Amino acid sequence: MHFIRYAASLLVVISLISTADKGPFKLNSQHIARFEPSSSLFIPQYEPSPIFHYNNRNTMHVTLVDSANNGYGLILPNTKPLHVTQDGWILGFRQWAGANGSSGQIGAAYSSNGLNWTIYNNLNPGLGAGRYPSAFGNLDYPYIFWNEYTTIGEGYGGRMYYSFDEFGWDGGSWSSPMEIDNSWNGEHDQWVISPDHSFNIASEENWFNIVYDDWHRGNVWGMHSEAYIDGSIIFGGEFILFNEDTDFIGGTDEGSFTSSGILDINNDGIGYAAVTAYFIDGDVGGSPYANHHTLALKMTEDYGATWIGGQSGSNYFYIPDDVFYHMIASGDFSLEWNDECFDEPLIISSLFLTYDFDMRVDSNGNPHVIVGVIGSDTGSVYPGYIDNALYHFTIDKDYLTNPGEPQTATGWNYSKVLTTNDIWVWEDIDGSSYWQNMFPTIAISEEDENVIWVVTSMPVQGEYFVTDDSGTPEDSCDDLGLYPEWNEEVIVIKSIDGGASWWCPYNATQTIPDCYVNIDGVLVCGPDMYCPDGITYLEPSEQNVHAGNGATNEQVNIIFGFPDWCSDPENQLGIGNKTRYYAGWIELLDEDMSYCEPGDCPHISDPDILVIVSIVNHIIFDSPLQPECAYDFNCDELIDILDIVFLVNCILFGGCPDEC
Repeated sequence: MHFIRYAASLLVVISLISTADKGPFKLNSQHIARFEPSSSLFIPQYEPSPIFHYNNRNTMHVTLVDSANNGYGLILPNTKPLHVTQDGWILGFRQWAGANGSSGQIGAAYSSNGLNWTIYNNLNPGLGAGRYPSAFGNLDYPYIFWNEYTTIGEGYGGRMYYSFDEFGWDGGSWSSPMEIDNSWNGEHDQWVISPDHSFNIASEENWFNIVYDDWHRGNVWGMHSEAYIDGSIIFGGEFILFNEDTDFIGGTDEGSFTSSGILDINNDGIGYAAVTAYFIDGDVGGSPYANHHTLALKMTEDYGATWIGGQSGSNYFYIPDDVFYHMIASGDFSLEWNDECFDEPLIISSLFLTYDFDMRVDSNGNPHVIVGVIGSDTGSVYPGYIDNALYHFTIDKDYLTNPGEPQTATGWNYSKVLTTNDIWVWEDIDGSSYWQNMFPTIAISEEDENVIWVVTSMPVQGEYFVTDDSGTPEDSCDDLGLYPEWNEEVIVIKSIDGGASWWCPYNATQTIPDCYVNIDGVLVCGPDMYCPDGITYLEPSEQNVHAGNGATNEQVNIIFGFPDWCSDPENQLGIGNKTRYYAGWIELLDEDMSYCEPGDCPHISDPDILVIVSIVNHIIFDSPLQPECAYDFNCDELIDILDIVFLVNCILFGGCPDEC
C-alpha cells in the first residue's frame, strides 16, 4: 500500500528538485498551509483495524497510547506534547472522537512508567475544536495547554486554554478549560502555544510562561504568570516578543518569513524565546544586523518577567552573518554544486535557516538550537542542495551581546547533525517538500549535559530498484527507478560532547517494507498486516516524532504518530488519516556508538598512559574501544602499534590532534 501510495513521489530524478515542472519553492511559512478546518462535535466510536505492535528491541520501548482523527496535532516542533518527571509521564494530544467526530477533542494520558497508560477523555467539552496541545507539569499537578479554533472575530478566533488534574498526578479529576488570556476578544487570534514551567528552588516559586503566534495581528507574543494558587495560574497581560511590524519582514495572508516561537527557561530563571526570521531588508542585503534568514532570540534572567536583547544595537540576539560566512569558508557549505547531471554548476547566494527548529537551554544558561540549513537564492530555496543539513548551534550566554569568532569559546559554535539533501528532496502526495514536513526536536540529559539527543521523523530511502534497462542512478541521469523500501522512520542522533560531534543516525523503528524480486522478475513489497478488506496494506509509518524532557545519558523519551491507513484507504496523505499515538523511550548505549565520517570522531581528550594501556589490550586481547575511531591517533583507519608510537610522541612532545 505504501509503495503504491508514494509512487508519484518515488518516480523522481535523484538530483536536485523537480523545479523544471513546478518551479522553485517560495520562502513562506507553513502556518496557513498546514492548518486543517474544524469538524463536528464528537460521537465516540472506534473503527476496528489491526494494531501494529513494535518488537521493543533492546533500544526501543514504545506502546500504543490512543488515537486521533488525524495527525495535525503533532506537526510543529514548537509544541511540547510529552512531559516526563519523577511523578510520571503526561501526554497531551488531540483525541479520537469517532469517525464523524471532531478532530479537536483534547485528551490527556498518564503513565507511571511510560508503558502503561491511563486515558482522560474530552478535556474541552463544549468547545471541541482544540489545536496544537502541549503537556507539562510541576511537583503538584500535570497540565495540558492548547488553543481553540473559535471562528470568532476577524481572524480564525484562536483562543488559549489550559486544564490541570485538580487531584494531582494521576488524580483523575481534570479541571474545566481555563482561559489563559482574560482580555481575549475578537481581535486576538492566538495559535501554536509554546509553554514552559520553571521552578525557583530557593523561593519554592512556580513560574509559567507562554509564547504564541497571532494569525490576525501578526508578531510573536508572550505572557508571564503573576500568581499561582492551588494549581490555577493567573497570567499577566500579553506583550510582543518579536515585532514583525518594526524589526522583521512581516507576514501576509499567505504566510510569513517569521517562524512560530519556541520557549525554554531553566530552573535558575535563565532562558530564551526564539524564532527564525529575516530582519527588515535582510533578504536583500540591507540589514545592519543580519542578511541571512537567521535565528533571533530574546533572553530572560528572571523567569520570564522581563526580556532583553541588544546585540549590535538591535532588540535581539541573533546568529550573525559571520557564522554563515565561516561555514562557507570552512567548506561545510559550498555556494556551488557541480554534478554530472547538471548542464552547468548550480550556484546559490545564501544560507537559510528553516522555519522548523527546536531549542533548549542548559543549566549554565546557554542555548542549544537544532535547525535546518538550506541553500537559497533570491526568492527560492533548494531542498535537494548537496550541503543541506540539520545543524547544532550554541554559544556561551556571556558573549551573546558581542559574539567572538565562530567556532571559538566566545563565539557561536556549530556542528552538522544530519545531512538532509536526500531527505528534503522528497515530496508528499500534496507536493509539499520534506524541508517543511520534517522537523527536529532536542532533549538534554538530566544526568550529564554533554549528552544531547536529537530525534526526527524522516524518509529513509532504502535500496534503489531499476525498473528498466536505462542503468543505475550512477550510470544515467534520466533513469526512473524506484525506492520500494522508502518509508518514514524515527531517527535518533546522539552527542556525548555537548554537540561538538554526533553519532551516526540510528533508525529506531526500522519498519521499512519487506521487498524482494520474485521468480518472474517482479518487485514485490508488502508487510504482513492487512486492513479488514483483506487487500489494503497497513504499512507502518512513523511521523512527527517529538522528544520529551527527562532524558538521561542512555535514554530519550518520545511520542510519534502512526497513520491508520485502514481508516481511509483512498487518503494517500498520512497526516490526514486517523492517527495512532505511540509513546515510550529509545535507549542508546556506548556500545551502539558509531561516527559516520572520520572528522566526526574526536580523539580521546588529554591522552595519558591509561589510553596507551587500552590500545595495548585492544591489540593483544581484542578488548573493545568505545568508540574505536577515537583511538586512531595517526589517522590511518587502523588501531595498531603505530598509534601507540604516535601517541607516545604527542604525549611527550605535545601536539596530539583533536581529530583526523
